[in-house]
Amino acid sequence: MTSTAQSQSMDSETQLLAGLKARYLAEGFTFEIQPDTRHLPPFLGTYAPDAVARKQGLNVAIEVRQRRTPVTELKLKEIRRLFEGHPDWQFVVAYAGDDPTKSLTITASPIAEIRKRLDDVRALEAKGELRSAFIFGWSLLEASLQNIENSAGARPRTPGTVIQTLTMLGYIDPEVEPRVRSLVMLRNRLVHGDLTAEPSVSDVKLILDVVEKTLSHATS
Repeated sequence: MTSTAQSQSMDSETQLLAGLKARYLAEGFTFEIQPDTRHLPPFLGTYAPDAVARKQGLNVAIEVRQRRTPVTELKLKEIRRLFEGHPDWQFVVAYAGDDPTKSLTITASPIAEIRKRLDDVRALEAKGELRSAFIFGWSLLEASLQNIENSAGARPRTPGTVIQTLTMLGYIDPEVEPRVRSLVMLRNRLVHGDLTAEPSVSDVKLILDVVEKTLSHATS
C-alpha cells in the first residue's frame, strides 16, 4: 500500500470512529478509542479492540476494518469466539469501506409516517406481493434509522451500512445481524432488475421485524 493510500485509509477509519462516537454518545454510552488494555476484561487476552462503548449492563468492543476479505473474515471469526459466554459484551465490526452515497441528502420522516408506510408494506405482504414488500421494507429500515438519529439532511447509506449502524446501536441483535446482512445481495438483485430474484415470506418478515423493533425505540 502506498503512503497516499495508507493516509486515505487512516483518514477514513478516523472519520468512521468519529461518527460512531457521536452515535454511541447520543445513545447514552461512553466511548473510548484505543482503550487502555488494563481496563479490558481478562478473557480478551492480547486482543485490543479499536474502540469500546459502555453503558450499564452492556459493553461493545468495536473492530474497524477497511473492507471484507476472506482472510479478514477468518480472523474476525476467531475474535468473536473470545466473546462467547460473556453476554454483557458484544463484538461488532465497522467497515470503513462501507461509505454511503454522497450525492443526496435525506430528510428524516416522523415515526407516524413510517408506521403508516409499514402498514402499507404489511398489506403488500398479505397480498403475496413479496418483491414490492421486500424492497419497500428496506426503505423503511433506513427511514427508521434516520428517525432515531434525528438527522437533518443526512446522507443516504448503503444497505450494509444501515445494518452495521443498527447493530452497533443495539437495534439488531448480533446473532440476527448475519441473517439480515445475508439479504443484502437479494435486495441488490431485485433493485437492479434481476427478475428471477424471489424473496420468501420469511425474508420479508425478518426485515419488517427489524423495522418494528427499531421503531419501538423511536420517540417522534
